[in-house]
Amino acid sequence: MHDFSKPKPHVESKEDTARKRKLPVYMLIIVGIFLIALLVFMLADHSAKPTAQVIMPYVQSLLLNA
Repeated sequence: MHDFSKPKPHVESKEDTARKRKLPVYMLIIVGIFLIALLVFMLADHSAKPTAQVIMPYVQSLLLNA
């Protein structure tokens, strides 16, 4: 009969335990890379006239004059 007062471990072998411990490390690395990329994007020196803002008035004038 099972003694329910003693919790049974979810993982049976040491390999399973090691695999379950590695997963959060990979997720932390991925989240860290994402946050660094987001920070670099936010702090990047954006030029006063990005390409899209320069092209849009020209495209609008072409569409309105057509």
